[in-house]
Amino acid sequence: MAWAERLPSGRWRGVYRDAQGGRQRVPGTHTHKPKAVRAAAAAEEKARRRMHGDPDARKRTWGDWVEEWWPTRDIEASTRRVDLRRRELHLDPHWADVPIGAITRQRVKAWIADLRAAGAGPTTVQRCAHLLSASLSAAMDAEIIDSNPAARLKLAGSAKAMERYLEDDESAALWQQMPTQLDRLILDTYLGTGVRPGEGAGFHWNRFDLDRATVRVVETYDQEDGTIKAYPKGRRIRDLPLPPDLVDALRAWKALREAAGEDLEGGCGLKHSAGVCRSSLVLTSPSGTPLRVGNWDTRVFKPALVAAGVGHARVYDLRHTYASRLLQAGVSLAEVGQLLGHVSPQTTQIYAHLAKKPSAVVLAAISAPRLPHAAVVDSGS
Repeated sequence: MAWAERLPSGRWRGVYRDAQGGRQRVPGTHTHKPKAVRAAAAAEEKARRRMHGDPDARKRTWGDWVEEWWPTRDIEASTRRVDLRRRELHLDPHWADVPIGAITRQRVKAWIADLRAAGAGPTTVQRCAHLLSASLSAAMDAEIIDSNPAARLKLAGSAKAMERYLEDDESAALWQQMPTQLDRLILDTYLGTGVRPGEGAGFHWNRFDLDRATVRVVETYDQEDGTIKAYPKGRRIRDLPLPPDLVDALRAWKALREAAGEDLEGGCGLKHSAGVCRSSLVLTSPSGTPLRVGNWDTRVFKPALVAAGVGHARVYDLRHTYASRLLQAGVSLAEVGQLLGHVSPQTTQIYAHLAKKPSAVVLAAISAPRLPHAAVVDSGS
């Protein structure tokens, strides 16, 4: 039977019970109760016809459905590997043998509570819940179930890490502790461009225009695959200005490599997901292999932090330092977001508190001449 329930907003939402007696809410709301009832009745009839067509569909186990759904996902290979580990560790043990029609919202909430009790962090819980929800949304599309019991769950977010910004004297002290010219170049590059670790490791010489002092961020190095990937979905290719000191360091390193007989235009030797490789990598390990930033962090960066007396910092904090320097120099938050490659302006908001210097417009406004009545008051005092 279909009916309607009134929401606090005054609008109406259609509701019906499925074949198992479960309460199903119809997506969307209506201004009039009859419309909501009709929408619920139509959804109920559609579900009933589907049950007549394949009455055992809901009895299929989640694990069986996921084996069919998994190969159809349009995701990066590295994402697929991470999701598979997450699925094998957290989802399969709980859901593999559960009939897909028996998965309820309450059971999903209980599973999430169990994950937390077992010590899973907020990010892990979120990713696992999103993976389950994606599988159930696909089951809806396949007309196996009527609704997704894992959709729109309110989950506690992960705690925001405190961003670390290196002061100029800290950066200088850290630079002094870099053991080689190559290590100093790696540090200068991340501080001078603010790129993500994989972006810096994927820099090719042909992306640099040292005469114009710019670099184009086009690829990223995926150390899981050992491949150079075209820019990830959702991110934009961007051109970055290079500070003079970094241009000098790059020229010196390039001349050194050419003097050693290296063919910098001969390609990097790695598989590219798109396009043709036209030059070698700029930042590498001492042996010339692709830079694995985690290894560099352990081998060079952390010991240099200790020797410089700088305290705790991460390689990613070089990106935060780049953003902080720009904002404190008066660069707008929007422009900083573009340089960092942020898709959403909201992402750049974590740096908003650093934009302390008032703009020229604000200063001009508060420096306006006094109103006439203010002058009269002053003259009479």
